[in-house]
Parts: sequence; C-alpha cells; structure tokens
Amino acid sequence: HGFWTARGGLALPHGKPKTMSAFAAVQFQVAGVVAARAPAKATRRGSSVVVRAAPKPGVDGVPYTASNTFIVPDGDATIIQRFQEEMAARQALMKTLPGFTSCKLTADSGNEFTFEQEWTTKQAYEDYMNHPQRRKSHLAAGIYQYMPKNKWSVPENFTPILPRK
Repeated sequence: HGFWTARGGLALPHGKPKTMSAFAAVQFQVAGVVAARAPAKATRRGSSVVVRAAPKPGVDGVPYTASNTFIVPDGDATIIQRFQEEMAARQALMKTLPGFTSCKLTADSGNEFTFEQEWTTKQAYEDYMNHPQRRKSHLAAGIYQYMPKNKWSVPENFTPILPRK
C-alpha cells in the first residue's frame, strides 16, 4: 500500500517499488476505490518511490474534453427541436466564457446525439457548469442520456440515464 503525495503521485514504502509497463494502465487501491491512470513513471525521492501519473486533462496543459450522448427514444420531432434549441443556447453561452475552446452537437442517428465540448482547463469547464445561466438550463422531458464513457464527463442533471447499449 502507499499514500498519495501532495503532487498527485503514489509514494510507496522504501524497498517495495511499483513496477509497470510504460503502456499499461496503472491501478492503485485507495480506500477501497480503484483509480486508473496510464502511463505512469516511477521515480525515487528519499526513502520513497513516487509514481507520477500521465498528464491530467484540464490540469497539465492538456485540454479538458467532456462528451455526452443523448437519445429521444420515440424520435418525437418537437422534443428533438427543443433539445437542439437548448444545446444552441448552451453553445452561445460557452462562447462568451473564458477557457472555452470548442463544442459540437453531432446527430449520430435520427434520434441519438453526441455533444462534445473542449475547455483549456477543468476549472474553466467547472465555471461554465456553475454559471447561473447554465444551472437554469434543463433538457425537455422525453430526452434520455447514456452514462458518459469517460471519467471526465459529467451526466446531465434531471435527465434519466439509460444503460449503455
């Protein structure tokens, strides 16, 4: 076992170095929760081995990207139009905020949509999510979402979640 350092690495007791492949995912058991980061690099500092994770999106100069997939199961044209109008309003707000890089709404099929957004930092994304206008924005009834695939994306509030296909 070990402990997380203030700089985000895992310090292991001397004599018990963690070995890993540069291309393999590194998993650590931390308080019963598995955190995965890859690839990582082990370095020795004093009597501990410090494992540094790969750059974090939105923190280490890597853009922060969030992606959500929405579906209108019955394909109701009125609900789809309301959804597209709401997403257009969100895009207009994003364009006014610092740290915004890009966003796009893609129709994956007639009734399924993916919304991707990119920010320079995670903090910029969180500022957008906590913006008063964004907090008042809700999707219409009849729209569902799939749980985001990556750990960086946040599910939409008040929108039912469907299991992945």
